[in-house]
Amino acid sequence: MTTYVALVRGINVGTSTLVAMPDFQRVLEESGFTDVKTHLRSGNAVFESDAKLSPRDIAALESRFSDTTGVSAPFVVIEGREFVNVVEENPLVGESDNLSRLVIAFLPGPASSGVTVPDATALLPEIVRVGSRAVYAWCPHGVSKSAIPAAFWKQFGPAATVRNANTANKLVSLVLPRLEG
Repeated sequence: MTTYVALVRGINVGTSTLVAMPDFQRVLEESGFTDVKTHLRSGNAVFESDAKLSPRDIAALESRFSDTTGVSAPFVVIEGREFVNVVEENPLVGESDNLSRLVIAFLPGPASSGVTVPDATALLPEIVRVGSRAVYAWCPHGVSKSAIPAAFWKQFGPAATVRNANTANKLVSLVLPRLEG
């Protein structure tokens, strides 16, 4: 069995994207996944699969999700060990004094080598770093007041999805016992 983390982008942020977590869980279970646990309403789940998931499997999951919930949303699905590594490689943990304002944008695949990062001085006091499969941002005044340009985020495509470090750490705590057990 392989542990995976599924992150759905953009659900439950407005009335047109409302999805109950039991429905999300049911989509995963009906897709053949086991030991499904959801976390919060923002579209986070940890589950087990007896097969390695391919991009085609993830596309099928997105389609089933849309058919079941009426909400079309991209998924980022990451194998559990890789998810833990992405969270642990966060270079901004030492910069942060509030984990709800330290965010991780999870990417559907490896970060491109051609990423254009905004001028660091212009962003201060915010900080942005690009990792292997995520973008890390310290937004001390909150994400809604961030000076990071929207164009920066767009270069990662429509599936990239952001979670704060508190949420990412909680997901890690759901993954680790499965990896160690």
